[in-house]
Amino acid sequence: MLLGAVLFTSTACGQTRKNVNVTEAKTMIDKGGVVVLDVRTPDEYRAGHLKDAKLANVNDAGFDANIAKLDKNKPVVVYCAVGGRSARASDIMVQKGFKNVYNVSGGYNAWSSAGLPTTTK
Repeated sequence: MLLGAVLFTSTACGQTRKNVNVTEAKTMIDKGGVVVLDVRTPDEYRAGHLKDAKLANVNDAGFDANIAKLDKNKPVVVYCAVGGRSARASDIMVQKGFKNVYNVSGGYNAWSSAGLPTTTK
């Protein structure tokens, strides 16, 4: 019942998580004007991440505080290792009022497997 209410609220307000593949995500990032959010652990982030990605570990108690610093009206491209944590993080963000949340299907693993650029800086 609660899930139905949340889904209805999200749809009624025009807020939904959109799944995008790595090619679509790369195009969005290249155009600019989006926040890139890595929701993996700090160790995973240090091993490699997308350029200019902000780290906000979805499993950390401070996740809500970290995303509260972001502009809810700006598009956010969210990724994790394969897409599960980022889907959960994206749903949380939609519930918190973010308007345009894009979950990267396949996550960092699909991104790097496609030969797309990553960094450790």
